[in-house]
Amino acid sequence: MANEGMQQLIHMMNKLQDAVSQAGSKIFNVDLPQIVVVGGQSAGKSSVLENFVGKEFLPRGSGIVTRRPLIVQLFHHPSMEYAEFLHQPNKIYKDFEKVREEIEAETDRETGTNKNVSSKPINLRIYSPHGTHFFLHTS
Repeated sequence: MANEGMQQLIHMMNKLQDAVSQAGSKIFNVDLPQIVVVGGQSAGKSSVLENFVGKEFLPRGSGIVTRRPLIVQLFHHPSMEYAEFLHQPNKIYKDFEKVREEIEAETDRETGTNKNVSSKPINLRIYSPHGTHFFLHTS
């Protein structure tokens, strides 16, 4: 079992990330611990994120596929793996192919289908029995 203090810290950091995300980064200038994946087109950024999570859930294709920032928060759940989006509270996704479809649909709702981009993030929470293993802790 993971350290209870670490679990509480992770929970608090996720709540803070939600508040900052909903209020907008222009209101709060807070540096939160995070992993950021950057790189050129088709450089493997999605594969890196999926390896952290242990599930394939990101859109794939040619050209510009990821047209909005994606904030992924990982939570520990003792017995289930599922996902939920901040823009769809209380809707649970157990099928990670449906997560991919919702990322694509939410991107299209914000940007249209003609490959426009937006800086407005999509917030995704993934719950897993292995969730605490995905957080980096330094002392």
